[in-house]
Amino acid sequence: MDIDREKERLSIIAMNLAPEIGPHRFKNLIGRFGSAADALAAGAGELAAVEGISQKVAQKLSGGKLIEDAEKEIKNAGSSGIEIITCVEDEYPAAFKDISGGPLVIYVKGSILPGDSLSVAIVGTRRPTSYGRAAAGMFSRELAGLGATTVSGLARGIDTEVHTESISAGGRTIAFLGNGLNIHYPPENRKLEDNIVKHGALISEFPLDTQPDKGNFPRRNRLISAFSLATLVVEAAEKSGALITAKYCAEQGKDVFAVPGPVFSSYSKGPHMLLKQGARLAENSQDIIDEIGPLAEAFRKRKPKPAEQPPETEDFDGMEERIMKLLENDFNGISAERLSSALGLAPAEVFATLTTLEIKGYIRCLPGKSYIRNFR
Repeated sequence: MDIDREKERLSIIAMNLAPEIGPHRFKNLIGRFGSAADALAAGAGELAAVEGISQKVAQKLSGGKLIEDAEKEIKNAGSSGIEIITCVEDEYPAAFKDISGGPLVIYVKGSILPGDSLSVAIVGTRRPTSYGRAAAGMFSRELAGLGATTVSGLARGIDTEVHTESISAGGRTIAFLGNGLNIHYPPENRKLEDNIVKHGALISEFPLDTQPDKGNFPRRNRLISAFSLATLVVEAAEKSGALITAKYCAEQGKDVFAVPGPVFSSYSKGPHMLLKQGARLAENSQDIIDEIGPLAEAFRKRKPKPAEQPPETEDFDGMEERIMKLLENDFNGISAERLSSALGLAPAEVFATLTTLEIKGYIRCLPGKSYIRNFR
């Protein structure tokens, strides 16, 4: 049967605008009518006879309004520099064809390049410790330095660190969203969104004006894992969206990696649970590359750029060296007051040295005015 490709594309976009029509009901409709266009041309009675299609949904599909809305959606996407790719187009990522319940449509702002097939997902908690941020940043910079694409979900915390550090290392990064691309969530990442578009892509399966909803994020997570060769979890509580991503990754037959953390931290429970269940321990990006054939083949002649470490202590004066020693194994940050007490010195004197070390790039100040060694 010959299918009008443009008409079919429009019809699939229209179906995607109906939240009741997910991948499985879409499959049922195609199985019954042969194409999305023929399904939308059918009467409500015929549609209601399809498994999973209620009379109410059948009326919505047969009314003709969805086609009108789809035409507006395409126009609005074009004016915002957003490409809509349906599951019948050549540009549709092959990775989504290989999973159960691949999206009908993806909205892309930015670019998907052939090299993005060498990608690793890095996910974790929205409330990371300084240790978690440092670890996520290290893996992101190392992988980006090799030419791998990092994939995450643009959420606060670990996701934000992944996208930011990948870009700062000159690499590519892709963010999958649990909302439409016209919605900026979280709002503080608006500037980061623009940077990701320049160095990768924002991708969503949801119509342009879809608000973030807790039910959207598990769907988003299955695409993060599907698009990537492997998933790395950095800090996650026992009930965490990052663990949902890891679960999808394992179900899709891919390797899950986890970064171990302090045993006293609740955010170590997720990664440690994964390690007990058979996930692979990752201390650096080479641990991931060695286990993933396509990455190992592509990067066999390259070595990851090591995370930048503070210079050796002989470059410090006496006060600087004492402060750096106190910060050596602390990943949560120490306040100037605590440092003053530990050193037996006036706060003003310690603060002056902290300022000097921060300017030199040896340390950084965290929210709440605590200090940590700069592991970047």
